[in-house]
Amino acid sequence: HPNIIAASSYELSPSKLAAMTPNKLQSLLQPHFPPSTSSQSYELPNIQRRCELLKELGDGLMRNHDGSALSMISKANRSADALVRIILDSFPGFRDYVDTSDIPNTTSGWETAKSSPTVIHFYKRAQIAVADIWAALGRCQPEFTPFADSESSYKQLHNCCHFTDMNAVTTFPDYRVPQILRNVGVMKYASSLAKAVDDQVELEKSGLDEISIRAATVVAVEDLVQKVKEKLGSMAVMDDSAINRSKLDKLSEDVSAVTIDWYLWQQGEKLDRQNLLEPHHRVRTTYY
Repeated sequence: HPNIIAASSYELSPSKLAAMTPNKLQSLLQPHFPPSTSSQSYELPNIQRRCELLKELGDGLMRNHDGSALSMISKANRSADALVRIILDSFPGFRDYVDTSDIPNTTSGWETAKSSPTVIHFYKRAQIAVADIWAALGRCQPEFTPFADSESSYKQLHNCCHFTDMNAVTTFPDYRVPQILRNVGVMKYASSLAKAVDDQVELEKSGLDEISIRAATVVAVEDLVQKVKEKLGSMAVMDDSAINRSKLDKLSEDVSAVTIDWYLWQQGEKLDRQNLLEPHHRVRTTYY
């Protein structure tokens, strides 16, 4: 069937992802790596684990969603929260959670972990995947997208990705956002943790320090969202222009943990390139 042939012909199709090997991944990305020298070539760090996660993505799409990302997205019915849950159920590598129980292995599998009172869920990669889909394909109104005058299939794509509950998505707690929040005084670390971070000591994965930094990041960004919305609201009340009030109201509607995260990340990247930030915390993980 032509559609089946087309679906398996591109390099990142689900079937080819499911058959990915470290050598194949290295060759695909090699043109985008720093130039090799006669004595050294760039090796992608942790390539085996990256390959495993890509294979899992391909396998999950074929097993659960007829080999179609669009089919998976459609099942969410324009809900970002639902799509996050679908991703988590489909791909184990996205299950970014920590069991805080004193008893090891108290969560006997994913179904138990989803409702366990001792489990803290972060879901950084699952949430940022949904946010990126929304940003690329669903955020703008149809008349302002490149799909407005295109075929109906593209309009369908936009409709599927025009999520109506982006405020259900939290910030994406990794390393850069807490770094800049600490830099501007929104977050303050205990002296022992501050020293470990500043000395670039590797923190324990899923340890108390890492959990605390990530959880505090989520809470801090939620507080920032409310503060920004309150500020925009008070500005609208004080403005005599109906046009300006409408613009401020619309801007306030666009403020969410996702858009605040984007702003903080971009500022953090800029300041980091200028060497104006203290070190970020370090931990070996595939969840960032």
